[in-house]
Amino acid sequence: MKAVTVETMRKMDETAIHTYGIPSTVLMEHAAMAVCGYFLAHIEKSKHVLIVCGPGNNGGDGFALARLLVQEGYTHVQLHCCVDYGHMSLDEAVFAKVANSYQIPCSHSEERKDIEQLIQDADIIVDALFGTGLSRTISGFYDRLILQINLADKMVISIDIASGIHGNSGQIMGCAIQADITLTFESYKLGQILYPGSAYSGKIIPLSIQMPKAIEQMAEGLLVLEDDLVKTLLPQRSSHSHKGTYGKALMIGGSKEMHGAVTMAAKAALRSGIGTLTLFVPDCITLLLASKLEESMIIGAASEDGFFAHDAITALKRILSQYDMIIIGNGMGRNEAGKELVRTVLESDRPCILDGDALYETGKITAALQRPYPTILTPHVKEMSYLSGHSIKDIQQDPIAVLKEFLRKYPFSTVALKDAHTIIANSQQMYLNLAGNHALAKGGSGDVLCGILAGLFGQSKDALTSAACAVYVHALTADLLLQDEDANSILPNDLIASLSETYQILREEE
Repeated sequence: MKAVTVETMRKMDETAIHTYGIPSTVLMEHAAMAVCGYFLAHIEKSKHVLIVCGPGNNGGDGFALARLLVQEGYTHVQLHCCVDYGHMSLDEAVFAKVANSYQIPCSHSEERKDIEQLIQDADIIVDALFGTGLSRTISGFYDRLILQINLADKMVISIDIASGIHGNSGQIMGCAIQADITLTFESYKLGQILYPGSAYSGKIIPLSIQMPKAIEQMAEGLLVLEDDLVKTLLPQRSSHSHKGTYGKALMIGGSKEMHGAVTMAAKAALRSGIGTLTLFVPDCITLLLASKLEESMIIGAASEDGFFAHDAITALKRILSQYDMIIIGNGMGRNEAGKELVRTVLESDRPCILDGDALYETGKITAALQRPYPTILTPHVKEMSYLSGHSIKDIQQDPIAVLKEFLRKYPFSTVALKDAHTIIANSQQMYLNLAGNHALAKGGSGDVLCGILAGLFGQSKDALTSAACAVYVHALTADLLLQDEDANSILPNDLIASLSETYQILREEE
């Protein structure tokens, strides 16, 4: 499945209508049938359902749903729509008249007390006010209506998109419905995924409206990572192989105060299949790491005040060519020696992964990213601001545009822009991750992700697919742990210990 723009979704609808000859009313009926199917599976027929309809096709979905629910035996269905037939879209008017012929109660009042009574009487409120095409700020009656719905302690289900979210940017158009569940059609909409729209969408459940499969396959959009897709992307291991087959990696990082970061990254890399792993760390922590990482080789480099010293640069230059790939940044700290270590890696011909403090240092020497070798960067939004020169606010408002601009400048780079919904991209393709949970909002979680990425890249040698798989494996592991543990108590080391189970699930044959 993909996450698409409003324009792409509109083109998909137009193709279905004009190329495949599917009437727009049939698409609307299929949308209502899909939502009705969700109700039949999850909502008791005795519940009082209030469907609030706006002036467009999203309102038409609501009218069509009302009829179907009544036909299926829901005994308390109430509509509200203050728009007359002449101000509805043509398709909405069709379904509004059909609902009227079924004598389904429909309130047209704009009075606050009448709306309050309707909301008070409802168990479930269905939001069919505004769809993905909303382009103006919501005001007046609809602003008050949305506020009343949001203040009520009711379950709210939005059809296609929570009303008030801009379908592309996720920005709030004055106000927006706070949905518990969004039942979206065929593809995710970018506005549901991007902040702040994601905070209003609740649980997003995609539903099929029986659109021809070829339409979605040809549509432009971000590929959403799911089990079936990731299974095809994971690197395969062969019985005719040896440790050299799966990568010879050098991991540069650590400091006296942050030795845990490089430790967790190393453990995750080993649990994710790296062939051999050597740590290049300040000599003040070599004995400590040696006691924790028996499967790794360790090279102690010159240190000063608990961090890498300048002499470490010369030592690194002597050994870089011995490794297939370099990982740098985890727990390294920020000083001049660290910046020069990053420069040394970027000026080499080795594929590399930049994480943690290496991203901060790279922000000072972005010209070095012009290198024609695979370079994987794993920034969160603030780190992306160092790299791109854009503000955090700009990145949050349009992360896709910022990524595209960055990748035009540095076409050999692959970026995993970490957020609640991580985007993984190179200059040709973008993936979107929707898995994961707030248990990952802990120090060390990013180091585990970096290690997973190192292990997978060592095997596949493909920057984009290894980054996509790593993000999904990391997130899925957290989701699996949440089934039995509380998010407060899930630690990064718990993720590492559970990686084998996640890989087993993803490698299972259907």
